[in-house]
Amino acid sequence: MSTFLLTWKPDEWGYEKLQERLDAHASGEVIQRWSCGRTKNIPVGSRVFLTKQGKGHKGIFGSGHVTKEPFEEPHFNEEKRKVGKTSLYVMVNFDRLYDPQSEIKIDRSELEAFDSKVWDSQGSGKTIPEEAASNLEGLWLERTGGVGIPYADEFPEDSSVKEGASKRVLVNAYERNPEARERCIRKWGLSCAVCNFHFELFYGQLGKGYIHVHHLKPLSEIREEYEINPEEDLRPVCPNCHSMLHRNKQVLSIEELQMLVRIYGGRVHS
Repeated sequence: MSTFLLTWKPDEWGYEKLQERLDAHASGEVIQRWSCGRTKNIPVGSRVFLTKQGKGHKGIFGSGHVTKEPFEEPHFNEEKRKVGKTSLYVMVNFDRLYDPQSEIKIDRSELEAFDSKVWDSQGSGKTIPEEAASNLEGLWLERTGGVGIPYADEFPEDSSVKEGASKRVLVNAYERNPEARERCIRKWGLSCAVCNFHFELFYGQLGKGYIHVHHLKPLSEIREEYEINPEEDLRPVCPNCHSMLHRNKQVLSIEELQMLVRIYGGRVHS
């Protein structure tokens, strides 16, 4: 999986516009469009980090995965748009998006230790070398709590999304949205709804706060205007049970997988 650096420059796209994106993300609109400069080859599933450039405090304030490959639309800068200029964009499922005026999680100076040539690139869409990306991911998880990062293999494999696949991406987005996740956990706790596994009780401090969140609503019932109710539509599940729920084309219900655990779980021996 490749990793790319997307940029935000306040001089070209003002903070008031970014604030609209932050508000939308906080309300559950986690899949958003972002400029990728002149980069035309950014596959679906690619990891991206969002950095603030320009004057003032600079650094990383967002992350996500690409859900749609680069496409051309009118330029995001109003003056350039007026004279007919265009820009390339990708659609991104932002699993983390913070306010850069108050919550830059990794300062520009810290990035120097990973790679000195990437972070000040004038164009959005720069490839982050593999080793630097791995180091960045580790520090990012440390700074953001390391919870709720989406998995690239749950996104469509190509940009030609078949019927239902776009809904799958929408469900993934809801499962990974930090606010929805927190409300689900506040209601249901951190034990797996299927097998009752609790990471902190098993691993101690290392497992504190860790759990996946699963979306209950069938794809056939999801419409464009659908709004999630985290307390009713989501349940905490461990990664193993989460994978088994999605193992087949027809997603299992919590109750169906609980039954399988009751039948076959006793076969597991230490």
